[in-house]
Amino acid sequence: MSELERSESGKRARGERSEPDLDVSIVVPLLDEERTIAELIRRTSAVFEARRQSFELIAVDDGSRDQTAARLREIEADDPRVRVFEFTRNFGQAAALACGVFATRGRVVVTLDGDLQNPPEEIPKLLDAIDKGAWVATARRSQRYERTWRWAGSRIAHRLAQLLTGVPIRDFGGQFKAYRREVVDALRMVWAPGKPIFPLALWLGYPVGEVDVVHAPRTGGGTRYTMIGLLRVNLDLVTSFTTVPLVLLSAVGAAGVVFGAVGLALCALRAPSGWLAPATALAVFVLGGVWCAAGVLGLYLARVYKWVSTSTAFAVRRGPARESAS
Repeated sequence: MSELERSESGKRARGERSEPDLDVSIVVPLLDEERTIAELIRRTSAVFEARRQSFELIAVDDGSRDQTAARLREIEADDPRVRVFEFTRNFGQAAALACGVFATRGRVVVTLDGDLQNPPEEIPKLLDAIDKGAWVATARRSQRYERTWRWAGSRIAHRLAQLLTGVPIRDFGGQFKAYRREVVDALRMVWAPGKPIFPLALWLGYPVGEVDVVHAPRTGGGTRYTMIGLLRVNLDLVTSFTTVPLVLLSAVGAAGVVFGAVGLALCALRAPSGWLAPATALAVFVLGGVWCAAGVLGLYLARVYKWVSTSTAFAVRRGPARESAS
């Protein structure tokens, strides 16, 4: 281990935060992208060499079943700017992003997909937005290449994100974003499995800038997101940032209790001859009480979840080769 690495390790052990020694960190989550990864790294390198900025590229292999990991290791061996993390299995894009983002060392962190739909040549637009004062920069895709069901599912996710974060940007989708180091450090303190990084950064209140970028068609294969994946994203947005569903459940239950009690009181006063009216009122009263109790219990559990939601989100089988060797 070098003197610099020993110094950094000591600072981490004492809880001190070292100053970033790189201009930009690029984080790319990957799943079965052996056909695009070499071109992605080549084009990204060309962008920063032209800008004369130091950078690192962190590639996170999310349990690929093709030769993505092997190809990454070949590139890593030849290029010290590339750092590779391999997951033991597929944990999902959100986990891969978190692993990469929290391993970065740059003053600005840029995230993008590995399928080249986010052209590396567009990265400077995000960096310019950061230079102009944004703490978080997000790409607004000028043209999108996706199926109708995917577009509709994304619209729902975007609307939910707008409501939950209170930030009226037009395009919440995709992973083409940039974050200042201070934002990443803050995210590290509050992130937990199931919390999407970008909405979480906006929920924390950091100023965001939205810039128009080119969105290229996929060079091969289809989208990794299925309908189930989109449903999971929307569910994560709701459960990570709000307890409104539990509040609504309690409210509906309370209303049932009130209507059921009123119905029982009317039945007692008027003494109807049949059994249907009092039975219905009793059922509404009981079910309302059950729903109300479930909602209140859920709210207490949600408070506990906020404090203890630190379960493992991913497992790394192998980290960057140079760091493992030291």
